Amino acid sequence: MSKSYNNITDISTTNLFRMLEDINFQDKDNQTMIKAELAFRNSKLDWNQTDNMKAFNKMTNIWSGK
Repeated sequence: MSKSYNNITDISTTNLFRMLEDINFQDKDNQTMIKAELAFRNSKLDWNQTDNMKAFNKMTNIWSGK
């Protein structure tokens, strides 16, 4: 990757999938970070839920890998 990023949210989903296979991102920390970001993007989190605690719990479960 020739472009520099300061935040994982700036990286396209396509590039995140590429990063999963890239030799430079095979360590545990990078793999965990990339997979967590992809899981978050693919979750159907609804911020308009009447019960905000459910949304918060779902978000924290995604981040913790549950």
